[in-house]
Amino acid sequence: MIFILFVLGLLVGSFLNVVLFRFESGETVVSGRSRCNACRQTIAWYDNIPLLSFIFLRGECRQCGERISWQYPAVEFATAALFALSGARLYVPGNTSSSIELAFALGLIAILTIIFVYDLVHMEIPMAALWAGIFWAILMLFFLWYFSLPREMFFDSRLWDGLIGGGIAFLFFYALVFFSRETWMGMGDAWLALILGLVAGWQLLLPALTLAFGTGAVFGIGLILLGKKQMQSRIPFGPFLVAAVLFIALFGRIIQDVWQFPLWA
Repeated sequence: MIFILFVLGLLVGSFLNVVLFRFESGETVVSGRSRCNACRQTIAWYDNIPLLSFIFLRGECRQCGERISWQYPAVEFATAALFALSGARLYVPGNTSSSIELAFALGLIAILTIIFVYDLVHMEIPMAALWAGIFWAILMLFFLWYFSLPREMFFDSRLWDGLIGGGIAFLFFYALVFFSRETWMGMGDAWLALILGLVAGWQLLLPALTLAFGTGAVFGIGLILLGKKQMQSRIPFGPFLVAAVLFIALFGRIIQDVWQFPLWA
């Protein structure tokens, strides 16, 4: 199963690279086969095998010799690794809930990879990806509640927990956007925080936000110390929210146990 998910992740990662490029160029996802960004020649199928083609071609276009961006193999490998990790963490053979949990995680990984890379490169989050993430999170939380045996009361379910957490996270970030006039945060970050709240729920929202702000602060301070950024420089916060969402999705139970551990005992 882990090997199958890794291969599936490579294929999905290759597709995500197409989506990322066409978000930037304004083309639709179905607007023809993949082309070289430099010479615009159609890429043959044997030069479009995820990860392997980049290695065999030594990172260059077969037609024009232009260097291929490292983004392509990086996205493919990262997606494959996260798919495999999700299978190892979440899948239990014959268990319906674990299958839904796995599908939930795989969908989130695909959508959030687009958000992570696009915000990192362009300092902007595509609204189409945000709406897809919100829809997917709510749909999967509904399935987890509806197919749970025995079915929980709605107000005791992860769906209700997620809706409360999503609402709190969105309002918190919306306040930051509103009062700073989008100088501290962008509106895309508020919608991404809604996804974080849906996944984490209100009970894990504080550790999730702590993780996002903590890693963001460490990364930002590191860039300043290395001379890569100045104090007034803008750093995209979306990637850190994405990392927090995925960490909660895969390791939420461990975080919950650690967060609730009585240190004074």
